[in-house]
This record gives sequence, structure tokens and C-alpha cells, in this order.
Amino acid sequence: MRYTLFLLCFILNGCWYSNGCFYTPQMVNCVDKGKEYPLIAGYQKKELLGHTNSKQRWKDFVSCGGKYGDINLHYYPQNYQINDKRYKNLDECMNTKGYIYLSPAECGYQEPKWDKGKCNL
Repeated sequence: MRYTLFLLCFILNGCWYSNGCFYTPQMVNCVDKGKEYPLIAGYQKKELLGHTNSKQRWKDFVSCGGKYGDINLHYYPQNYQINDKRYKNLDECMNTKGYIYLSPAECGYQEPKWDKGKCNL
């Protein structure tokens, strides 16, 4: 009975996880995973995940209507035309050039320990 009561008190004592930190009544443990990859790094060639040529990616991105240097895709054209071909959005144009888009969660972090190896800059 005492053991069950002790265990119940421990469970109800209040431990939780938030913003990369695990909180217990007497201690806080945090993990810094570093910077996330910028959104442009999510455009990867299917056959070259994590090894896509970044210079060619920028050229393709600009030829699809993106702006050079816009690493977090603040300018995202939609319903536009390039060379007599209509595109619904930037992703559709990049797909025609052989790219897929990986979300930040699929890319991981730039810190080598937390990098998933699927994205590159």
C-alpha cells in the first residue's frame, strides 16, 4: 500500500515536456538542436536527397519565378505563367524540374547530430 501511494504521488507530482525541455519538480533538462534548415533547402532532387547541387537549385528556383536569396520563401508566386506554361504555384514548377519538397520536420536541423541527411544548403 505504501509503495502504491508513493508511486501515485510521484506520478501526480507534475512532469512535462515543452519547447525542447523536460521539466520535473527539481530539475529542467533542455536540448539545443541548433538551427533548422531554411525552407529553400527542402527542395531536393529525388535521386540526390541531401546532395542536391545548391547552385543549380537556385537557378531553377529563380527560373520558376522565385527570388534569389529568399531562403525562407517569403515571395511565393501562385497562378502565373512562364514561357507560355501556366503554374498553380512554385512547387508545381519545381516538380517539373525534378524536385520534391521536404518539410522542415523531414529535413531536421543543421547541427550534424540532429541532421536527418535529407536536406542541404
